[in-house]
Amino acid sequence: MLEREMLSVQQQLKLMTLHPKKRTRILGKLSRHLAKQNKKNMRENKDANGRSWQGRASGSKKMMRKMSKQLKTKANSKEATLYFPGIAGTIASKHQHGATEKWNAAKARKVYGKPNYDDKPTRLQAKRLRELGYTIAAKRKGKRKKPSIKWIIESLTTGQAGLIIRNLKNKDAQSSWEVKLPERQLLGAKSKDITNFVAAELEKEQR
Repeated sequence: MLEREMLSVQQQLKLMTLHPKKRTRILGKLSRHLAKQNKKNMRENKDANGRSWQGRASGSKKMMRKMSKQLKTKANSKEATLYFPGIAGTIASKHQHGATEKWNAAKARKVYGKPNYDDKPTRLQAKRLRELGYTIAAKRKGKRKKPSIKWIIESLTTGQAGLIIRNLKNKDAQSSWEVKLPERQLLGAKSKDITNFVAAELEKEQR
């Protein structure tokens, strides 16, 4: 929502002198202008100041690019609002402000589906095994070596890889765990951008 404090006192006074329909039109144009900027930022995984979001825990693939399509706008004579409807709003709020979510096996299955433990392990599992120091027998008697990612994927199953990872970490399968979401600004705007846009629109109204 556009806060009054983001406009200069002079702009607030000028807006108040306009007919409500004109104010609604200006604030509607402002909300669409800000939505366009925020959608671009989301696709680029950056905040309003051009700073990159904190990346994924693993991998470098961009996040929440489809969220930009869910962004909606509305305006009346008093305010301009950018928002995400329904479940998208819940997800956006958690990322905007940061949150800690509690997960368990049942929730993971509901969201991602039940894993097939006979499938080949993922590349992420293979990398994790190497990081934890997993070794196999080498050709030379009595020696061991760290296998390649290719060997792990072709020789183990998802279930076997998961069990070995737990053993190497010396941990039993967790019944529940917490996932911390860092703050990632999906919505934001520079005050200067807002005041410049409103100033231009007010100037058009005075012509």
